[in-house]
Amino acid sequence: MQTIRQYISLHIIHPCLRIINRCTPKSGKNIFFLPHHNCKHDNYDVINYGADNTLCLINYMLREKRYNGYTFYIVHYEKEREQEYISYCRQINPAVNCIFLYAAVTQRPVFKHLIAFYHCQYAFASDVYYNFTSKLRSQTVTSLGYFTPFKSDDRHLTDKRFDQLRDYYNRSYSYQITTSKISSHIQCVDKGLYWSRHLALGFPRNDIFYAPVPDNSIAGQLAAYLQIPVKKIILYTPTYRDYDTSESEKRSVFGFAMDKTSMASLSAVMDKEEAILIYKLHPWQEQSCIIDSDSKRLLNYRNIPFTCNLYSLMAETDVLITDYTSTYFDFLHRNKPVIFNFYDLERYESLRGLSYQPVECITAGHIVTNATEMITAVQELLSGKDPYREKRSEIHRLFNYHHDGNSAKRICQQILAK
Repeated sequence: MQTIRQYISLHIIHPCLRIINRCTPKSGKNIFFLPHHNCKHDNYDVINYGADNTLCLINYMLREKRYNGYTFYIVHYEKEREQEYISYCRQINPAVNCIFLYAAVTQRPVFKHLIAFYHCQYAFASDVYYNFTSKLRSQTVTSLGYFTPFKSDDRHLTDKRFDQLRDYYNRSYSYQITTSKISSHIQCVDKGLYWSRHLALGFPRNDIFYAPVPDNSIAGQLAAYLQIPVKKIILYTPTYRDYDTSESEKRSVFGFAMDKTSMASLSAVMDKEEAILIYKLHPWQEQSCIIDSDSKRLLNYRNIPFTCNLYSLMAETDVLITDYTSTYFDFLHRNKPVIFNFYDLERYESLRGLSYQPVECITAGHIVTNATEMITAVQELLSGKDPYREKRSEIHRLFNYHHDGNSAKRICQQILAK
């Protein structure tokens, strides 16, 4: 039975919005961009853009003269910086008219955003969370993708609302960008978006792995800030755990027990190799239950004193420590070693689930569950050993179809030419 709110939305608001859309003139040179709402939490924007596919696509297009004369409608989440964003875009390409539209953190475009969208023939969003159900057939809305599946996202398949979600997605989105055919298959089932709408063109944010490291490298800036030599970077990207709350018992950032002796041993290994370990927690993660280290060789990502984004950091990372996150599949473009911290594998798998079983089939790297195993793996990989190189290459070819740094170009050529 429909609620009153659902009835009003379906039978009154939605038809009115479609009428407004039909009456609004459109241009193929008007494009609507909706970055992921998590950008607010991680301070990503059109300037610090490297970790969001939509922001990366905007920057690619700004640098291409073929889009001179276009108008970009760009949703952003920092109202006080709007003029700064405008100046940045004008500096890159004054021939592109960039109109910025402020939004509170939301998964639903507000009315002023919809009016802007109604002037556009094309729209790009960073995932399928956003409502474009009032779009016309003449409009192309593309989800650029937010992840390659590692965790299980099919929990809603047994929910009666799944049919509503599937209808919602298929009315809102023309295409879903993925990194490979296997990713397309999994997301097709998880999200209920028609298979024919999945395009394995690659993620624009992964193009950074094929670009040269800038002169002002992150490693160099960190060495200057910490006053220690930094030649190697280890990055730890743990996933979101909703069972970690403010009431939870405090733990080390690695999850397992990490006493002073173990921490000293890990720091000694990194001192010897002149390495630093940076851990970036999920933006939704409860941080009050995690004990920060006072070691100079372990740094919380949020304490980096200069503008930085996850994918710029990954582009300089020598070893990735992760667990059940899609950053693993993106990092494969680096062809560098990976460590999997599976200290809570049974608990996580029982509560959330994974897309692969057994998970060891797709993990091309050391699997650790305690401090001793972690220290041993870090020591081995920093010394230059790389026992999982061949398997990593196989997994890379399976989950990342393109290995050329041209995903943004490919998306523009295929989507905007339709």
